[in-house]
Amino acid sequence: MSKALIGRENEYSMLKTKIENAIKCNTPLSLYISGTPGTGKTATTKSVLKSFNESKKVKSVYINCVGTNKKADIQRAILTELVATLPSKISLYDKELDNQFTKTNKTIIICFDEIDHLRSSRNSLLYEAFGWPTKFNRHVIVIGIANALDLTKRNLPNLQFKGHEPEVLTFQPYNTKQIEEILKDHVSTFGGNISVEEEKALLMCAKKAANQKGDIRNALNVISQAFQGKEEENKDLIPQQPMGLLTPKKNSARAVNRIFNEIHASPLVRSTLPLHSSIFLATLIRLVGNTRTSSTTKLRLYSAYETVCKNLNYTPVIGDERIEAINILESMSVIRCSGQNLKTNITFIDEIAKARAKIADSNLVAAVDEMNL
Repeated sequence: MSKALIGRENEYSMLKTKIENAIKCNTPLSLYISGTPGTGKTATTKSVLKSFNESKKVKSVYINCVGTNKKADIQRAILTELVATLPSKISLYDKELDNQFTKTNKTIIICFDEIDHLRSSRNSLLYEAFGWPTKFNRHVIVIGIANALDLTKRNLPNLQFKGHEPEVLTFQPYNTKQIEEILKDHVSTFGGNISVEEEKALLMCAKKAANQKGDIRNALNVISQAFQGKEEENKDLIPQQPMGLLTPKKNSARAVNRIFNEIHASPLVRSTLPLHSSIFLATLIRLVGNTRTSSTTKLRLYSAYETVCKNLNYTPVIGDERIEAINILESMSVIRCSGQNLKTNITFIDEIAKARAKIADSNLVAAVDEMNL
């Protein structure tokens, strides 16, 4: 039975409800799901689609556009799920798709994952796909998934004028508590009880992952390496042996710290920024990049940062996490802070081109550049 992922219960419920309401009310629905890598977009969407598998009134089609990115490939992938025999010629795919969408007595949910990989002249394929829910009312629901926050608005501006603009659902990065819960669930599959030392290691990993970009895949990879000995020990565990008698790995926390350090020793990783440090930097560039002065107050930067987060559907960090995001920029010699209070000046001391490269997210930079701050 399909269920929500840990930490993605709200997104699962929201996505499923939107689909159920569209089917029940016979209304067209297209969705664009965005969020940074490792935020559970694909896994949650697949879980929701799976929940409709038992319904005779719904047919779901999932397509990863990394390897299936041309119009004929997309049409072939959809038709393969809908018909027993494909048309003899590619030129007949359009007509057959229209025929299937029109005559079906089911709701066809088509999910395009990694839609930024679709290749077509002037994005014609994307325009066509997002127009299907309106063209074939009640019969087709389209879901697009990508990392970029504003892909549809930036690359498909005419969708709004045509009345085909999709609803946007943004997945926030996982926070420390969510990552910790996921890691505990993951480690529980290794067998045995979780020791106090291992609890500390999980919390350390969760904090480090959350302070980066909330990418759960990185956190799971680190813990799998750090707890490898525990997993191997429990594979040979005698069934009659009471659980919890295994000797815990006393260096779990040290292993987590070592693995994170190894990962971030890479020049490529070290040159990029955590998500909220990136948002702060993009915001600062927007505030002072085209002015004679290279400084602004911490209060103004914080206010602009909160506006950017609101516009991008991100939850702004506060307290120690906000201080850490700023400190990272200062430690990388991107900015200079002259004090601790809100009237303190924050000065941009890097070159704009280099700073943009550190953000490593052209979509984020472009989106912030267009905002009125």
